[in-house]
Amino acid sequence: MAGKQRTALVISGGGAKGAFAVGVLKYIYSKYRSTGWFAITGGTSTGALIAPMAALMAAPEAIGTQALETLVKMYTTVSTSDILKKKKIFEVLKHPDCFYESDPLNDLIHHHLSPKWFEWLQKPEAPECYVVYTNYKTGQKVAASPKDKGMIRKRFIKAMLASASVPVVMEATSINKDVCYDGGVRDLLPFGKAIELGAETIVPIFLDPEKFPTAKKALKRMDKILLRTLDIMKDETLRNDYEMAQLINIGIQAKEEILSAFKDDPIAIEKLNMVFMKDEFVPLLGPGKRLIKIITGLRPDKPLTEDSLKFDPDEMRKWVRLGEKKARKILKESPFV
Repeated sequence: MAGKQRTALVISGGGAKGAFAVGVLKYIYSKYRSTGWFAITGGTSTGALIAPMAALMAAPEAIGTQALETLVKMYTTVSTSDILKKKKIFEVLKHPDCFYESDPLNDLIHHHLSPKWFEWLQKPEAPECYVVYTNYKTGQKVAASPKDKGMIRKRFIKAMLASASVPVVMEATSINKDVCYDGGVRDLLPFGKAIELGAETIVPIFLDPEKFPTAKKALKRMDKILLRTLDIMKDETLRNDYEMAQLINIGIQAKEEILSAFKDDPIAIEKLNMVFMKDEFVPLLGPGKRLIKIITGLRPDKPLTEDSLKFDPDEMRKWVRLGEKKARKILKESPFV
């Protein structure tokens, strides 16, 4: 169910804080679903667990509503033990690559993304849906979609799991025999793929406030230091991703204004388009770039938690309500028309 605008939803990483994004989606679905839905949904880490369900909300109402209910259940009832299995000390010593095994999360994804739902995501009428993970062998980010040639459910679920796997804390996911981890290492808020797919409006959901939070407690444990380090690195990645999207947005606006100024001169238009098609300009001004607007402000006002891997149902229910409240404040009109 597409709207007049080719609108993209992009969700950042953030573990349990994904509950905030679920609250935003809950509001958008109840308020604006009758006007259209996202043509593109993408995410990294916890966003990669949410994006496919968000795409399913474009399906016939019975499936769309069930997908939303599944998301709400996932982010308001599960505890950390439902996501991760802590390794015993001798297991860590024997295989010192991580502190937690991801089998519970893998089982959860398999349970919720049924074969029937995955088949619907592959249909032409389904939104373009993608998740981003990092291939540690090549060092590059990888975007996987149900519509990729040869993609099967098992392979796509591996991509979702890899995207949500925090290095060292969680075990790696093996994809084509390569070690793969969290997409946030390379692309915490994956704007690029949405722009590549022709997004005209992007609705990004950040799971942290604009100002990076000060640590409240002394960092004396190895795992706390590691998580803080990852948070700092991800904050920098997030800012870079967002700044690049803004730069592309400004570039496209400038391009349109220049073309409009010479609209009565076909020879000038032809020459300008030749300039815009130069290799060095295509990433910013290429013909597939149609970004008109980025809707800002869908993020918490204050830090939700210092430990994004602590899944506390009581806290997450609060964050869902915060997401709804923020969406109500920011989205005064449908993003699909």
